[in-house]
Amino acid sequence: MYLILAIDEDVHADAVLYYLEKYGKKVKRFDPAFLFDEYGSIETEARREKILVDISCTSGKLIFTNGDIVSSDDIEGVYCRSFFIPKAKDSSSTADLLATAEIRSTVRGFFSLIPQSCRWINNPYTEDKVDNKIYQHQCAVAHGLDIPDTIVTNCADNVKAFYEKHNGKIIIKQLSDISLIDENPFVNEDGYNDVEFKGFYTSPVNASDLASLEEYFDPGSAPVLLQEALDKKSELRVTIVGDKCFTYRIFSQEKQKSKIDFRRVDQLRTEKTELTTDIREKLITLLKFWGIIFATVDLVETTDGKIVFLEANVCGNWLWLEKEQEGSEIAQAIAEVLVTEKKDR
Repeated sequence: MYLILAIDEDVHADAVLYYLEKYGKKVKRFDPAFLFDEYGSIETEARREKILVDISCTSGKLIFTNGDIVSSDDIEGVYCRSFFIPKAKDSSSTADLLATAEIRSTVRGFFSLIPQSCRWINNPYTEDKVDNKIYQHQCAVAHGLDIPDTIVTNCADNVKAFYEKHNGKIIIKQLSDISLIDENPFVNEDGYNDVEFKGFYTSPVNASDLASLEEYFDPGSAPVLLQEALDKKSELRVTIVGDKCFTYRIFSQEKQKSKIDFRRVDQLRTEKTELTTDIREKLITLLKFWGIIFATVDLVETTDGKIVFLEANVCGNWLWLEKEQEGSEIAQAIAEVLVTEKKDR
């Protein structure tokens, strides 16, 4: 039995499920957030799965509303796209606060019962450590990869010094997850409960920004991540699955709006390409060091020919790069790794 943890609308999970079933594997899809009364749309409120954890025999069962049962003992592989376990809102009643805490503990307990032989792509607890730009940069340097000059600070003097060091050519990036969930849900135009995602794009730091730094950096203010602005020729998105690399060049410099952050433009020209053996092996070794099997890695190809590591997304998207081809090589590779007999990594 293979378990896919994902929201209903996740097409990447759909693609992996397709290939797992093509290999004749029994697959069940589950979103842990469906167990929580305050989460989900009107459409899904009747889909509250049940959990039975029998401590006496160290096993657990997921009981689905259609009668299907998945035992923790039978799970051979987990493809984890979403491990979102909601917290109760501050406005919740004492009973709801306690109930939510109990569900969270039960969900975590259930997944701890899955056999050690089970292959995760990726284990969410391992991802928690890896999904941090500071940690990633430290590891990238240790593995021989080039990174941009970077600081994280909440001190105005440090910002000014960094700005001067790079002759005003620096950028500010979001250090945390790219999108944060607004705690104030709303009803969308289709009549479903929804949440708003907030974050900011990578942007240049201008001389005018320096004038208000002291005002911004009040005591207790959030640090910012600042980086030297690279002279880009193009950008590379590398999707790594085990020992395979799928690399696409993104022509971000062809449009003004995408030169600093290519996510600002939906349709950019891309092409499939190959990494040098040296960079490829360093990235694969880096993921093995992290203890994960999958990640999408963002690299910059500079105008002077350097390949510079920016960051790794441990749950990145890839289908937008495969839009011109039939099927998904990457989804197939993920399915193949899941069903292959587990080896030491």
